[in-house]
Formats: sequence, C-alpha cells, structure tokens
Amino acid sequence: MSAEIQEGYGAERESSDGLRVWLEQAEAFTRRSLQEVRNSRLMLAWVIAFPAIMYLLQTTQEASGSAVSDAIVSIGIGILGSMFVCLFVFGNQLATDLEDRRYVVYRSMPISPLADLTGRMAAGLVLAASAFTVTIVAGLATGASYGLRGPESVPIVLAAGVLTCLFWMVVAIPFVVAAGNKRIASMATTLVAVTAFILTGLNGAVPSQSVIDGPALNYLPNTLPTRLLVYHLVPAENWTELGVAPPGMPTGPAFLALLAAYAVLSTVAGTMLVNRTLYDQGWLP
Repeated sequence: MSAEIQEGYGAERESSDGLRVWLEQAEAFTRRSLQEVRNSRLMLAWVIAFPAIMYLLQTTQEASGSAVSDAIVSIGIGILGSMFVCLFVFGNQLATDLEDRRYVVYRSMPISPLADLTGRMAAGLVLAASAFTVTIVAGLATGASYGLRGPESVPIVLAAGVLTCLFWMVVAIPFVVAAGNKRIASMATTLVAVTAFILTGLNGAVPSQSVIDGPALNYLPNTLPTRLLVYHLVPAENWTELGVAPPGMPTGPAFLALLAAYAVLSTVAGTMLVNRTLYDQGWLP
C-alpha cells in the first residue's frame, strides 16, 4: 500500500472515529437529560400534563366554544407547553450543571460543546413534543376538531414544531448564564414563556386578546409557529368568524422560511454561547 493511500485511509478512519465519538457524546447528553426528568416524577408530570390541564380549565370556563375553536385554543396552549419545556426544563438542567460546577469537569475532558448542545436539544424536543401531543389528545377527548389541510401539512407541522423548539431552547441559554443561579434562571425563563403567551393572545391563536395588533402576529417567534399549526391542523376557512383573523393566516412558504431562519440563527448563536461561556473555547465549535 502506497504512502499516499495509507495516509488517506488513516485520515478517513480518524474522521470516522471522531464522528462516532461525537455521536456517542450527544447521545449521552440526551440520555442523561431524559433520565433526570424521568427520575423526577413530579417534574415529569408537571411538564407533560401542565398544558393539557391548562387547556381543560380554559375550555371549562368557556363552555360555549365550538369544536373548531377548542382545537385552536389547544394548539395555542400546546405551543406554550413546548415553550415551557424548552425554556424551563432545558434551562433548569443547564443551570443545575453550572451550579454544581460540572462544567469545570467538562472543560477538562475532550467533550464537544456542539455535542453537548445537540444532546440537550434532542431531549428537549422529545419532551416538548410530548407536552404538545398530550394537549392535542386532551382536545380530542373534549371534542375538539382537527384535520390536515393536505399531505404537505405533515412535514410543515413537524418542521414548525422542531424549528420553534430549537429557537426557544437557545433563548434559555443567556438567561441561565446571566443568572448564574438555578432558582433565578427558572423564574426568568418561565416568565418569558408566560408573558409571551399572554401578551400575544394565546400565542397568536386569539388575536383579539393580544396587545399586539396587525401582521406582527405572523412574524413573532411564538405566534408564527402557532398560526402555522392552526392553519394546517384545523379544518376551517372563515378564520375571521373564528376570531383567528385578522391578520390573514401565514400560508406562504416565506413564513416557514422565516421560522427556519429564526432556528438557524439562534442555533448558531447558541453554539457560540456554549463554546464561549461554558467551555471557554472561543467562538468556534
């Protein structure tokens, strides 16, 4: 075997080994994050059941709601549940590791900061999807009416859910770093989720309750995914009668592209923050 071939084979093997190690590290952070929530049954029950309970309380107070309006409300509250997971649970675990000085140990080990962030985000996606799904199940149990607009709705709904979760998990990082305290970080991130939900009318699901008027509801990072999901999961046409419009629903591909831009930019920023503030490795992964 020539020297050139041997060198190329060695580089390829080293690259393969590096990827394998990276995937193992990301998986370890995912598994650990999920185990921490699972081991705390109170937190697990609260995180998963909180939005469903909130939805049931909301529909109980408004007994005159229709099956379609109940579905719209459940989506708005379901997005709140996902935001709560991404901000509170993700942020709480990160703050705990900071308080317990685990990052002092992590920095002394050959751990990839990007594998750390990816693993935590994967766990956050699982929990956020669970919270949202349980809320939809609660909606079905109370007679809420759902239906896909078309085959294209499946990838759009999945993409919207993943992209918005990535954005809100990154939002939690600067709050955790700035607070330097788990209790303060938990309060701050919870306040962000609840405030956004209230000020924008159930995350844009009920514009009449929002303090923000007009097309802005189709562009904010909490209302845009909510309204996308409402459009693709609720079988309705006259949105004005249902109280979801104005503004008009975000139906064009540009809105999904905007949500993707939010997620990409925030993920890049999150990677930089983790590198710089937690691993002290500069701005590159």
